[in-house]
Amino acid sequence: MIISIIGGTDGLGKWFASFLKNKGFTVIVSGRDNIKGKEAEKELGVLYTSSNVEASKKGDIVIISVPINVTDSVIKEVAPHVKPGSLLMDITSIKEGPSKLMKEYSNEGVFILPSHPMFGPETPSLKRQVVILTPIEGEINPFFKKIRKFLENEGAKVIVVSPKEHDKIMGVVQGLTHFVYISLGSTLKDLEIDIKESRNFASPIYELMINIIARIIGQNPYLYADIQMHNSQIINIHEAFIKNCEKISKIVQEQDRDSFVENMKNSAEHFGNETKRGLNCSNKAVYAISRENEKLLKSIGKEVGLKHIYSENVHCGILKEVYSDYLVIKQNEKEIILNISNVSLMDDKDLKLWKDENLEKYFTDISVLFKKNIDLSIIIELLAHKFEIQVIDTYSGEKIDKNELSVTFRVYSFNKPELKVLRETFSFIIDNIGGKIRY
Repeated sequence: MIISIIGGTDGLGKWFASFLKNKGFTVIVSGRDNIKGKEAEKELGVLYTSSNVEASKKGDIVIISVPINVTDSVIKEVAPHVKPGSLLMDITSIKEGPSKLMKEYSNEGVFILPSHPMFGPETPSLKRQVVILTPIEGEINPFFKKIRKFLENEGAKVIVVSPKEHDKIMGVVQGLTHFVYISLGSTLKDLEIDIKESRNFASPIYELMINIIARIIGQNPYLYADIQMHNSQIINIHEAFIKNCEKISKIVQEQDRDSFVENMKNSAEHFGNETKRGLNCSNKAVYAISRENEKLLKSIGKEVGLKHIYSENVHCGILKEVYSDYLVIKQNEKEIILNISNVSLMDDKDLKLWKDENLEKYFTDISVLFKKNIDLSIIIELLAHKFEIQVIDTYSGEKIDKNELSVTFRVYSFNKPELKVLRETFSFIIDNIGGKIRY
């Protein structure tokens, strides 16, 4: 099966090109930037063409992945060239308009399945990601069940709604959310608030709010503008929000405490049990941030593993310093500065697994004499708390006393110079539990 991705040289289109290529499909990508297209072709092992029309003619599935503001024009360009029996999809965050245009401009026999992946190109896989499918009402689409099953088999959560219902919900989930936080960012700018300084006075909720504002305003402003301006439901949502802002502001100006309380109670009643859920979830978020910061502070001077939350690259070394926004880790005699917000602290189990898979391991062998009737399992359990060890040999015979047992331990380390120190510590412990170093 050939999958053509219109706009597959960048962003989410490129993500799907890589993902689908790795699943064994033949993938064609198109894009207007020849340099970027050739780079994608070489990097991903896909086929590149600068012609959207040529790509659409060859695809058994044609996926349109372009910015919202050009989605309509690209649909009009490529839809007439999709061959009958094929599937035409788009992955933009607006569904009503594109759905109608794909239906209008496609040839008879072309199946249509508008979709909206609710994640970005930094996502490592489809596991636990939401994908919304908005099939055309009344259309029998043989691809629908196959696409849904494929996504669910990859771990995605699939939601099926109409294009109109999608845009109404997304007008709130994306449109209202972005509108509120972008407005908050503008307000803080107009108030000339020093954001970094304000964090010193921050409550946990303010800290979360600042992080969310920064997350949104730090991304592609053209995408966010298009989300606001291409959803027909947005204006009504804005008006409802502004109306409530003005109403609450007036209540405050008039010092009408009872009305303020009533307004909050009415909102809480509308939320129902979601108020308790929201409290619990926000508490977890606050607690997680605080707990990781505490763990980092307690880990100064110790070996840690820090995984980058986007690239998943791991930095392993001795944690030297922790500042408000940054930390310093010593790795292979080199100090590396990392942004705390970009990394997560690995637990001991995950760090050990990573080290086993990625680092060279060294060892030293130490033979010990014990009383023959000793319970070796207890000795091993004791030593395993301090060392990574393995019993490689046990011996009783002519070369040692008949009442003794010789046990050879292999002690491991990822740091070769550390083996000498480990050997000395091991010998000290053995002497104190009644054993004798043989060699």
